Amino acid sequence: MQLENLVSTFKGALSPEVCDKIIKHGLSQKLIKATTNPSIRGSVRDSEIVWLNDPWILDLLMPYVEKANKESGWNFQFRQAESFQFTKYGEGQFYDWHRDTLPTFDALFEIRKLSVTVNLNDGYEGGDMFFDPEKEYGVTNPILCEDLKSKGSICVFPSDVWHKVDKVTNGTRYSLVIWLKGNQWI
Repeated sequence: MQLENLVSTFKGALSPEVCDKIIKHGLSQKLIKATTNPSIRGSVRDSEIVWLNDPWILDLLMPYVEKANKESGWNFQFRQAESFQFTKYGEGQFYDWHRDTLPTFDALFEIRKLSVTVNLNDGYEGGDMFFDPEKEYGVTNPILCEDLKSKGSICVFPSDVWHKVDKVTNGTRYSLVIWLKGNQWI
């Protein structure tokens, strides 16, 4: 799928207080080592995660998702959100090139259509998020999502777009990721 608009960002959309509340909530849970689907090549990820299901978080983000979906011209139909992934990237941790689409459908034959990443803090170095508009990751000149660096910034993008998070070189990066699912493409 070739898209005219690859990502939609909302710089500083969430207040620092809301971001701090989400971080505190995420860190109050038991973090586990993140894994990837076994069908994905090699070791592409090093981070810690916890799954959240709080409706108030989804309520905060949905207006941005709907605006991005409409204004970017995607107009994807979606029905539900998966559990939210709170992620902690410490020094040296990363998530290499990947797409958020899954190799199989879920029990309702739905697929991930839109991905949402929220940057919950600042004060770290590295950990930049990049997107690649082509069908092969890292082959072209990847695009840095500069607007996502600010605390409280939200990035919405189609789930089949290649993206990565570079290694954090200093400090800790906290993020929240949500996927919106819908019927498979026809």
